[in-house]
Amino acid sequence: MSMKIRLLMINRQQEKYIKKRVEELESIRGLAALLVVFFHIPEWNTILDIGIINNGYLMVDLFFVLSGYVIYSSYSEKITSISDLFHFQFLRFGRLYPVHFIFLVVFIFFEIAKYIAHYKFGIISPNSQPFLENNPTAIFQQIFLVQSFTENYATFNGPAWSISVEFFTYLIFGISILIFKKKKDLFFSLLAIVSFVLLVTKTTFGLDILLRSLTGFSIGCITAFFIKGQKTNISKYVSLLIFVSIVIFLQLKTTELYDAAIYFLSAALIVSLMLSKDGYLNYILNSKVLIWLGSISYAIYMSHAAILWAINQAIRLIFKKPEIILISGSSTPQLNKAETLIALVFIILIVLSVSAFVYRFVEKPWREKSRRYISKIKLTQQN
Repeated sequence: MSMKIRLLMINRQQEKYIKKRVEELESIRGLAALLVVFFHIPEWNTILDIGIINNGYLMVDLFFVLSGYVIYSSYSEKITSISDLFHFQFLRFGRLYPVHFIFLVVFIFFEIAKYIAHYKFGIISPNSQPFLENNPTAIFQQIFLVQSFTENYATFNGPAWSISVEFFTYLIFGISILIFKKKKDLFFSLLAIVSFVLLVTKTTFGLDILLRSLTGFSIGCITAFFIKGQKTNISKYVSLLIFVSIVIFLQLKTTELYDAAIYFLSAALIVSLMLSKDGYLNYILNSKVLIWLGSISYAIYMSHAAILWAINQAIRLIFKKPEIILISGSSTPQLNKAETLIALVFIILIVLSVSAFVYRFVEKPWREKSRRYISKIKLTQQN
């Protein structure tokens, strides 16, 4: 066997190994996306008042760390020119925007429905007036992905705030790689430290959301740098123990003072998964169901708010359940335990079905189109 063929086989084995590891991280992302769904379920019954659900918002910070790790691993050596930066950012746009736009349109239709119900049929929403917060200015902000830089960042499809800030985090990443080149790792280390300190000391200058993203993303970048070239094979138990530690942390945490710990727990989980060739958690995460869940995780994250809104309105208007005013000031229908459990099963089935549809017919095709477009541009430039 020639040396060339042998090297080719080794490269293919490495690519297969990397793909397997990325799938494991995607499975984590899928589980985290489901937890975000549970976090946003209205407080229909006290059985939903448990730590792991109440702290589900921290999964967005886990997303940021995962993104930093994956993006750094894939692109830290590929952005060497303005053209590369454009290609990178365009691919990120093609990945994020189509699904974001679809659900922005869905929420605009919801707002129109609220307007008609309010002024034509006298059905008044107890929580918001049509086109008050979700106004034309908010539409403009959502279209241009700048809502995360405003005070009212959770308009229309609320979860899209993180897509907004992540898109600009990608831009900061690409520019940083281009400027700092060989010193990029030092830059991301400093960025992580500064962002983290500003965040935990609440010296955010109104940029809380951007700092959440920069902290998580840069810690993910540092994690990728740390793992690069490592040949250590850690115990097969470690990743499972860290995963359980995250679950316990989410269940027991009662104050926001400890929120920042999620960044380090997420980084530790990534390290343990990447450096364990046959870990027990690796085996679990490589199951077909979890890999599939990971593949539709972005669609889950972007679709669930619309589905929850529609189901909540059905409970309110069709089943006419009694409502209470929560501490937040919002009015929420109340269900008994059995009804709540049935609703949860129904929600998960609908969210998974809609997400699978969106992934297949919107997210995946547009991602492939953006890749083909960039490949065509690169081919043209080479010729």
